[in-house]
Amino acid sequence: MLKKIQGIIVKAVKYSETSVICDAYTNELGLRTYIINGVRKKNSKISPALVQPMSLVEMVVYHHEEKEINRIKEIKPSYVYQKVPFDVARGAIGLFMTEVAQKTVREPEANPILFEFLQNCYELLDQTTTPIANFPIWFLVQFSTHLGLYPAVTNLDKESVFDYSEGRILPQAPSHHHYFFSPHHTHLLAAFLQLDFEASSRLELEGGDRRHFLNNMLRYYQYHIENFGELNSIMVLQAVFS
Repeated sequence: MLKKIQGIIVKAVKYSETSVICDAYTNELGLRTYIINGVRKKNSKISPALVQPMSLVEMVVYHHEEKEINRIKEIKPSYVYQKVPFDVARGAIGLFMTEVAQKTVREPEANPILFEFLQNCYELLDQTTTPIANFPIWFLVQFSTHLGLYPAVTNLDKESVFDYSEGRILPQAPSHHHYFFSPHHTHLLAAFLQLDFEASSRLELEGGDRRHFLNNMLRYYQYHIENFGELNSIMVLQAVFS
């Protein structure tokens, strides 16, 4: 059965001399694996760049629910990046977002709201004219709300801490474990939850503090998402913004 869908390429590997196998998060079918034949031929009508991670595409696919790998019949861009391919910082953030998505979005079920959020984030990363150093943090905080990790961060006072093992606020730091944000980072978390990216880009964080808060958010993900593990892209990201 042929289906016309939108997708975000999250992983791509070479297969044989001329083909590519890719994982795409789609608007109607969730995460799916596809093979596209002939894309690496010299005379291919399809650019190999279309099946690289971060690509936003429209596809016509042969869909068979029982198959682990389906085939792409047609593919074209749904959005053409203007800045991401030529900007080291935007590219590093985009790869970071893609790796996070790859480690968290694993189900072959449709979630149009989540798909739209991810699609909008990639387009925003490409289009924004505001400073982007806070973008990875804003993305992680907002993405967590789509993954069922929504941090309950309300009614804060000066000493409040976010206990990420239970996803709730405590009046002070617990003595029996270390799974919590400092009061400062708890208040930052509340701010990033409430603000859109443009507003959050104006939050002033020093480089070390930004890096520490980003690592705290990754620990939050690691605690709640099985096999989330370490990110390969984090070292590049931190080098770019050091």
